[in-house]
Amino acid sequence: MSEKAKVSKAGNGSDSAAKIPAAEKLEAARQKVVEVATGMREGAGKASSTIRDGAGRAGEAAKEKYAVAKDNVRQGYDRVSKDMDQLSNDVNDYVRHNPGKSVLIAAAVGFFLGAVLRGGRRG
Repeated sequence: MSEKAKVSKAGNGSDSAAKIPAAEKLEAARQKVVEVATGMREGAGKASSTIRDGAGRAGEAAKEKYAVAKDNVRQGYDRVSKDMDQLSNDVNDYVRHNPGKSVLIAAAVGFFLGAVLRGGRRG
């Protein structure tokens, strides 16, 4: 018998013995991959849930802050509007009671604005 035939014949018996542990190792590796994949899937689900909860809380907090800011702006606008109405009423009353002074004040303001706006363009 040739050397190849002897090796081939001897290898046939040990191949099946080697195939069993290799198959077991392959199955164990497959099981480990399945376990790792399952663990990763569960971890991703938990992370996704945590992120979703955090985003929901952040959204609610933003809505609350917006509502507070909106109320503050509305109150400020109302206050300024009332103050402007009161100022307008006060100016109207002053002009009615002091028409001469009002005309002189208006003329002085007009002269001053004309001088400021004209600047140094005197001809």
